[in-house]
Amino acid sequence: MALIASLGALCAAGVFCFLAITFGHRLLRFCRLDFDSDAQHLLFCAALGFVIFEIGVFFLEVAGTLRSGLVLLLGAAVVIGILELRHAGPRFAVVVRNLFTGPVAEKLLLATIFLVLAFAGIAATAPLTGSDSLHYHFTAPLGVLREGWHPNFFLLHSFLTGQGHLLILTGLALGSEKLSLALVYLGGVLSAAAAACLARKWMSRTWALLTALTFLLTPVVFWQITSAGAPDLWMAFFATLGVLCVARCKEDSRAALAILAGILAGALAGAKYTGCILAASLALAFFWEARSLRRLGLFFCGALGAGIWPYARNCVWTGDPVFPFLLHWFGRTEINSYALSGIQADTGAAAARNLWQLVWFPFFANVDRLHFGFWQFFGPVCLIFAPLLFLSVRNTPLWRAALIVWVASSFGIGATSGMTRFLLPILPVALAAVFAGVAALRDKEWRIARGIAYGSIGLFLMMGAAGLLLYGRRAVAAAVGLTSREDYLLQRAPDYAKAEFVNGVLDGKGSTGRVLAFFRHVYYLRVPFAYGDPVASWPVDPQRLNSPEAWKTFLQTQGIRWVVRAPDYPPTIAARLQQLELSGDLVPIAQGEVNSVEGMRIFGVHKTVSIVVLQVKD
Repeated sequence: MALIASLGALCAAGVFCFLAITFGHRLLRFCRLDFDSDAQHLLFCAALGFVIFEIGVFFLEVAGTLRSGLVLLLGAAVVIGILELRHAGPRFAVVVRNLFTGPVAEKLLLATIFLVLAFAGIAATAPLTGSDSLHYHFTAPLGVLREGWHPNFFLLHSFLTGQGHLLILTGLALGSEKLSLALVYLGGVLSAAAAACLARKWMSRTWALLTALTFLLTPVVFWQITSAGAPDLWMAFFATLGVLCVARCKEDSRAALAILAGILAGALAGAKYTGCILAASLALAFFWEARSLRRLGLFFCGALGAGIWPYARNCVWTGDPVFPFLLHWFGRTEINSYALSGIQADTGAAAARNLWQLVWFPFFANVDRLHFGFWQFFGPVCLIFAPLLFLSVRNTPLWRAALIVWVASSFGIGATSGMTRFLLPILPVALAAVFAGVAALRDKEWRIARGIAYGSIGLFLMMGAAGLLLYGRRAVAAAVGLTSREDYLLQRAPDYAKAEFVNGVLDGKGSTGRVLAFFRHVYYLRVPFAYGDPVASWPVDPQRLNSPEAWKTFLQTQGIRWVVRAPDYPPTIAARLQQLELSGDLVPIAQGEVNSVEGMRIFGVHKTVSIVVLQVKD
């Protein structure tokens, strides 16, 4: 049954993609826009279709009619898809036919790509275990389904959710966590296809497929595509198509093309705050090619229409469109300096950077020692092959657009955040560019250089494939049913055992009141909760909650009936809560020990910790 459910979720994601493509095809046909190849055209159709779908889901979310509205939205998409199939069908047929033609080397590469995607797809539908996804990527959308559309100040990172999270919300609203995960995975599939289309502009089909395979086997990519549960790979899809679209704007001055380029930039900006930097780099590339203020105005209209909605939401809720980073200037909410410092540190905004560090960013070679982890590893390909760019770079619109977006985005993210993993959206562009340099070696008499380059790529692919198998094997076992869901989550999901203990204690205790939990990964809590760690919870301000009386008032006004200590309170608020325990205002009602995952899941380290559930005295 687990395997059937996983395959069903992947098939459902494929249906979503088909509907998005047919809807986008109808819009592009109406605008009389056509692109160089059928594969590229269908990718633009998919991008446009998903952007429109996300906007529709946003308004359904705001209106409080998400579940019923989704049925109508998907029904309309099915009707449009059926009607449009006679126009889009021939393009699908050409793309499928081309997959089965070509020399043996291409067929082997395609077969390898399909095997990688199949393995990653099954792994992606395993139960959710990603740290950030358990904290907010999935928790925030689930909160909307449970409590409605309103700000959750206890979960500060919920304000960072963007358009891509609406795909997660869609899957959860349709009752399937697996579908949400499959839609996240779909972003990786489309990004790899976009990378191949971009690379095909500069090199042979074989090298274009090799670019896509290298992208998929890059550790940070297969981490994102299999178990991270974050929609960041959708940004890579939009960024790569944005480069292809902007490159056409010099020779094609139609308003529709400028608006489409803006929509892709808006999709980037609406995904997360750092997406604004990527959107700005696309705008810079567009203006460089178009040299027209009128068309730039159309570009910005498209961008605002596609990506303004998360910022409008935050502005309505707090007065700060990028809450809480501009709260000093625009906010209507009192500032929690402790939480603000915490989220600045978590996103890298507070770290100091020098020019030498920024120089390494375009090559994905900077290492953030404050946030060191597996998720930073892009591999050495862009760095070691960057010198070969001089063999391939030409003064053409596509090269200019690619280099502007690559370099400007890298420096922008390096200067504002300094976190290497935020460079993921421009990885397909960078890989395609450096592989063009490697491909150019075949026309040179540099046999040693060519041998080293080819050997380096082969070694990287072998190491990437081994890493994927090692990293994803447990997820695959859970997705196909060889490991039970419960056992898998106990082995791999941080804080799952703590959440289950709390669920067991509080299930059936009534619906009034919430539990205040301080452990980070709260997605699996089935009871109403408030996240309480001061580093990422806006209402829990150590400066204001500086006495037992302040805490008692806070617990009462916030409707908190229980508090969880597992194993200790956060240090900045521990003393006051311990005083409440000593005074009898917090009364233990259950305690025990659980075996919980500690640190990064890949190491499989577990630790037995004590957990206590306390009830607030009436």
